[in-house]
Amino acid sequence: MGAKLLRNGFLIDGTGKEPLAGVDVLIEGNKITQVGTNISVPERYRQDEIDVIDLNGKTIMPGMTEAHTHLTWQDALYIQDIDFKPIEETMLAAIRNAETLIKSGFTSAVSAAARGRVDIAIRDAINRGEFVGPRMLANGAEVSASGSFVDLHPNHVRVHGLAILADGEDAVRKTVRSLFKEGADIVKLNVSGESLTPHARNEMTLYTYKEVRAAVEEAHARGKRIYTHARSSDSVKYCVQAGVDIIGHADFINDEVFEMLVENKEKHFVVPGMNWLVSTVEEGAKYFGQEAIEATGYKEGLEIATFNMNRLYKAGVRVLPGGDYGFKWCPHGGYARDLEHFVKLVGMTPMDAIVSATKYGSQIMEMEDQIGTIEPGKLADILVVDGNPLQDITILQEHKKLEVIMKDGEYIINTLDVNKSAEIPVA
Repeated sequence: MGAKLLRNGFLIDGTGKEPLAGVDVLIEGNKITQVGTNISVPERYRQDEIDVIDLNGKTIMPGMTEAHTHLTWQDALYIQDIDFKPIEETMLAAIRNAETLIKSGFTSAVSAAARGRVDIAIRDAINRGEFVGPRMLANGAEVSASGSFVDLHPNHVRVHGLAILADGEDAVRKTVRSLFKEGADIVKLNVSGESLTPHARNEMTLYTYKEVRAAVEEAHARGKRIYTHARSSDSVKYCVQAGVDIIGHADFINDEVFEMLVENKEKHFVVPGMNWLVSTVEEGAKYFGQEAIEATGYKEGLEIATFNMNRLYKAGVRVLPGGDYGFKWCPHGGYARDLEHFVKLVGMTPMDAIVSATKYGSQIMEMEDQIGTIEPGKLADILVVDGNPLQDITILQEHKKLEVIMKDGEYIINTLDVNKSAEIPVA
């Protein structure tokens, strides 16, 4: 694997500390071993054993985490498109999406559900080095109640699609157990509705507290975690009371539930899926018509979500990027849009938006001691950006500006000149 020395970078280390100019980072094998100024090439390396790259002030920052990933969603217009797409084509698209994800600067990903065992197989193949992709926490099918927003087919039709329908505590327990048996790292539970489905809208709560608690008990008994789709205030309340680990959306919380989240902020992550809302409001009419989009209430929902994410952020709740990418109007590749929304809508500073994607990303991945910051001893998941995202957060959306993407000390992308003839000093 060799060694790499990144010289003269502008360091955003992911901790939230003030950035530093003129910083060098030494990577040996898959780990960062030194961070400082004027680092010399260690004498133990021959000239052909170390890559020296002069960054000329370009930004060095940690790889980011996409916290609401759907690799098996691909250009879907309707949920039924996900259900009925043959699993073979679904797998091929998911492999491409995994590559797109890491080449967008996201070196880690938390799945928020997938078709079948696709995520599990992709995670394992990436870990074996068979193809390129991010570090992954794999999920399986969504666990959902009858009559929920993913229950879209007539009762006499059985579809092996994106969800498994489970009603009652015993059925929820059995389903969660079966998904962990299949190799999932995390299981998704749909606790509220989603207004693209008229019979199960955002404000509806579709699982009881006891059903949510049953899922959590089964996960925690195995050292695993539960991820929920929870928009309505009551659904988020059940999630907090039951000890859900990752709460997706949480947009319609009332003051009581806001206070509950703040009181328990060390226990939960909130992933609002901001780009889903923004893209649906901005682009949805092209596909469904303006009248249909207005009927969903997403425009008002975006305003409510923005208000609630702003106050959660200010109260110190960990709010992370992850935008439900994979629909026609919210395609894969635009993952860093969530950071723009965090800055321009939620009110985060650019530094805090980056921390949400890096330091908090390492925490949601349960790898805080290994990734998420640029520090000696951490794994070398590193980006070099041509520009300063603290001045313009949207630069992270420009893939051509991501001139180095490194995972585990290996180049995923490198467009910069490598000096193999650097002088080897006497140490």
